Amino acid sequence: MEEQGMPTGKKTTKKKRLGKGLSSMIAKPVAVAVAGSKSASTVDTAIQEPSSGGPGLRVLPVGDIRPNRHQPRQDFDQAALETLSESIKTSGLMQPVVVRADGSAFELVVGERRWRAAQMAGLTEIPAVVRDLDDRTSAEWALVENLQREDLNPIERAEAFVGLQDEFGLTHQEIADQVGLTRSAVTNQIRLNDLDDGTRELVRTGSISAGHGRALLAVANLKKRLQLARDAMRGEWSVRALEARVQESTGSPESKPSSASKSGVATQHEELARQLGEHLGTRVRIREGRKKGSGHLVIEFYSLDQFDGLMSRLDFKQEG
Repeated sequence: MEEQGMPTGKKTTKKKRLGKGLSSMIAKPVAVAVAGSKSASTVDTAIQEPSSGGPGLRVLPVGDIRPNRHQPRQDFDQAALETLSESIKTSGLMQPVVVRADGSAFELVVGERRWRAAQMAGLTEIPAVVRDLDDRTSAEWALVENLQREDLNPIERAEAFVGLQDEFGLTHQEIADQVGLTRSAVTNQIRLNDLDDGTRELVRTGSISAGHGRALLAVANLKKRLQLARDAMRGEWSVRALEARVQESTGSPESKPSSASKSGVATQHEELARQLGEHLGTRVRIREGRKKGSGHLVIEFYSLDQFDGLMSRLDFKQEG
């Protein structure tokens, strides 16, 4: 069940994170009572309607608010919504949602479950903090709220991270700084986006873990990969057990020594790509070529600014 509160972050951090900004937006809770409820609470006097219609704490019609197009959570637990709705019917809505202006209406930034549950409870108006936010900040705040409550499944989290990367040009390090994770954790999470649809769905529903999903990325044959994923689910294999099966599956019985050697080289390349990716703050891939000792080094970038940053990290200076 969602608590009727804003996400809170650690008070002392070395790097500025969005969680602290979210928790400090509102000084105290407010309450909106539902007609006919036992609660005698009314809208707190702290809610002030700005004369200019600009940022501030206001009461808004629920019909004037629409969902956040950058909302990372895709699945809403109906039972949890009903429980939250009953809580609102009994005690009122104790915490405002956060919105930003969108033409004549408003777009949710934080609190979509509260907004949905409030409608189910019969509220026609809810308290809302109106903020002046750009697309990137809105997407980041929506992600941070869900991460702090651990509401997102691994695939939703991976898709949210890659959205920040592709749409706003954030590096893995910048994403890590904002959400309070290590750069390698962000990189590993984003790798789940490379899974096929069938395996992704098993990770999304929790049938197998994110660790299982990353282990299965080593299986190039999609049919074989999905079969292994289903076997892992039915057999309740550990990640290590699955990794052993993956190695067996990708090995070549006809030329075991050669296969073992190639596996070692591939593992070394994967580790080098991971380390270089962490150093550059972006995704790096190393692919072996047909000729022994040849290959391809792929360094991804998602904006011209990020490209310039990569050139700087590589100490490359263009002539002329």
